[in-house]
Amino acid sequence: MDVPDRGPTPLFAPSVTVRLLQAFADLPACGPVAQPVSPVTAHEEQVLLAVARGLTNTEIADALHISLSTVKTHLAGLMAELGARNRVEIAMWAFETRRILPGT
Repeated sequence: MDVPDRGPTPLFAPSVTVRLLQAFADLPACGPVAQPVSPVTAHEEQVLLAVARGLTNTEIADALHISLSTVKTHLAGLMAELGARNRVEIAMWAFETRRILPGT
């Protein structure tokens, strides 16, 4: 039976990633936190916080009442602005900049 290709499987579930980030959130930073190339928009901020809370793209789309492709567009924008390679680095940035605090 052929299984459709759904792209790469994440190494950790988003909820596990959040727990890992929360465990290290209170450690002192190794250096200054990188600043975005351009200011993060209000919609990107909403997606940023949702990613940092461990929501999947589908859950973010449902929670914010936007399409899945819009979520992906905002994630791509965040990655470009923050120089992040993936959603884990986006979530790390949210914790490093105290946009979200452990347990929230």
